[in-house]
Amino acid sequence: MSKKFKHVLISFALAAVVSVSAAASACTIKTKHPRAKITIEFNEQTYNIEYTLYRNMYPQTVQHFIELADEGFYNDMVIHNYSSTDWFTGGYSYADGYETAYTTAGTLRDYLDEYSKEEQYYSLADKLTPSVYKQLRYEDDKEVVSGEDALPTLIGEFANNDHRIEKGAVTADFGVLKMYYYDKGTDNHQKVAIKNSFGQILEHDYRYNCATSVFAIQTSDSSSYSESNYAIFARLRNNKAEDTLNALSDAIDDYISDNYSSTSKNFTTSVTTQVDKEDRFAEAGGQAIDVTFTLTAKPIIIKSVKITKY
Repeated sequence: MSKKFKHVLISFALAAVVSVSAAASACTIKTKHPRAKITIEFNEQTYNIEYTLYRNMYPQTVQHFIELADEGFYNDMVIHNYSSTDWFTGGYSYADGYETAYTTAGTLRDYLDEYSKEEQYYSLADKLTPSVYKQLRYEDDKEVVSGEDALPTLIGEFANNDHRIEKGAVTADFGVLKMYYYDKGTDNHQKVAIKNSFGQILEHDYRYNCATSVFAIQTSDSSSYSESNYAIFARLRNNKAEDTLNALSDAIDDYISDNYSSTSKNFTTSVTTQVDKEDRFAEAGGQAIDVTFTLTAKPIIIKSVKITKY
């Protein structure tokens, strides 16, 4: 074998090693703007909507969302709270019994109880990066947090929880994703320790730091769920994504028109149930609260949430 041919082989082998190493490294690199694809099914039609995630502004929220998506947590879920401005998901699985429960008096709440994702969410606690802790501890007169106090709930990265972004914050526009928390009440000022993305340890109200897996897709140009109160962490990636979400919205409008004489209130029904029954922060008596959801006669199904770029 000639020296020249040996050199070519060695160079090829080294290039292969470098290529593999680069590929392996790429899997662990955290970019400023990861991407996600949300696949939604409605009336037997599928819609693939691509998102840009803003890790540079909402790092803990984005990390939480990615970790849940990577666990397959968001696959086969239903939009469990529907309005003309926001669709909420992340709390309940979709199952074949949905439409039967919807049309059978008194059983839709039973459906929500049976297919709640709370227990599964809390079972993933060890796989979620902690940002909220039951209490502050002190070591050598310094404020610290302890892993044994970690909660799976998520820090609230929004202005009213002292999260500051110098410029470019994602605003509440059409198509954005918003991580949602159920308000524990204006008179509830139970405190938890939070560790923000700057490594600061602070004490804040738990009601602002009790987001779990629920997020909303904004389907209008404005919403009462503003960036000052909710972490708006992703927006539609491009015009194609916007067109796809518009096509889905139009399909829902057409379904309402064809089946309910364009009267949207006949397309929905309200159900009162309890959430946060599995809350790890709960003292004796629990943190569970009553909420009212608006569900749709024809399910809007989140088939999958996949991270396409880290």
